[in-house]
Parts: sequence; structure tokens; C-alpha cells
Amino acid sequence: MSPLFPSSIVSPWDVDPALKPKRLLLLAQVAVNVRNQALAEANRALGDTNWGIGCKAHERFVHAVEKLAITERAWLRVHRDGLSFTSFIEGVPVRAYRGEADHPSARHVYAAQHPDGREVPKVDPRQLAFGFDEPRVEEDPESKWVWLMAVETDAEGRAVRVVFFQANALGQTQNRWVAPLSEAPAVAVPVVRRTPRRRPIQNHLAV
Repeated sequence: MSPLFPSSIVSPWDVDPALKPKRLLLLAQVAVNVRNQALAEANRALGDTNWGIGCKAHERFVHAVEKLAITERAWLRVHRDGLSFTSFIEGVPVRAYRGEADHPSARHVYAAQHPDGREVPKVDPRQLAFGFDEPRVEEDPESKWVWLMAVETDAEGRAVRVVFFQANALGQTQNRWVAPLSEAPAVAVPVVRRTPRRRPIQNHLAV
């Protein structure tokens, strides 16, 4: 886990009003719950590894947020493309990953820059000379800021802190906010239970 740091003076909702603290806290609690539940269910004596536990935690997080997007569709939607998954809060993409917040991986930044799985082509400068109507100019990928959600874990793999922040391809970060998990509302995590096989009822009164 990265060294303890206070939240920035500028909060996520100061930059993007859609990123309200209650919404971010809800996503953070879901991430913590599903990961710690997956860890609690692991049986290393039977061969469960960190990789397998991480995969289970990721799939359960995706499933839980997809279900949450149904009840909170007024502000939350999701995009899933294979293993890639991004949450959209009123259109603002937020990509979650497990790892430290102070050194986000370049692949997470890149994925957050292209949340729908496709790149926006840059406009040919020659088009500007011909005066096309409002050409769409793509921001320099290296300086483009994106929102990330880092789920930090302890040595055992248990989620202990969630940090929301902005990052770019240059490795710079800003506007960090540590989710106060102690204030998070209770979130129900979908649990898959096996249905016990029913035994046939025997009629002991039959002759």
C-alpha cells in the first residue's frame, strides 16, 4: 500500500460535479466488499492462488456494479469489453484497478483514455484550413487527464483503502480523494449459493 496521504484540497466533485462523494463511496464499498469476500472464501490448501482470487474479485466487482447500474441508472452506466470494464458516472468514465494510487500503471491510464475500447482519430490539420464545421480535435494523449479508482490491499490481499484520483500518460497524478470507508453505507454483495439437492419424499404409510 502506498504511503498515507491526505485527500487533495481539490476534490473530484470540484472538477466534475457528477462525481459526488456518495456515489464514489458507493463504488468504493462495493469494491472492498467483493474483494474481501472473495478472499474470505479462498482455500489455499485446495490450490487457490492470488491470481485466482483476483480474477474472482474482478468478476464479482463487474457483476455487482452492473446490477447497481440497474437500480442507479439515473447516474450510473457501465461498459464491458471482455475483461475491460469502465463505470460511467453521468458520462464521466472512472476505471477501477487493484494497486497503489501513487504509481498507476500506464495500461490503466490508456484504458481509461479509451473507455469505449476505441480511439478517437486526430483531425488532420489540413481539414482546419478548409473550414469544416466544428472539427473534433483529440486532446494530446500524454496530457489527457482521466479518473482512476485504486483499490489498495495489504500483504494478504485484503482491500484496505480506495483512492479516487486523476492521472495522465506522463505518470502525473492530481486531485486525490481517499474514500472514508467507515462512513460507507451497507452494500449487499450478490452471493452465489448452491441449491441443495432435494431428496424424494417417501410415503412411509404406503403398503
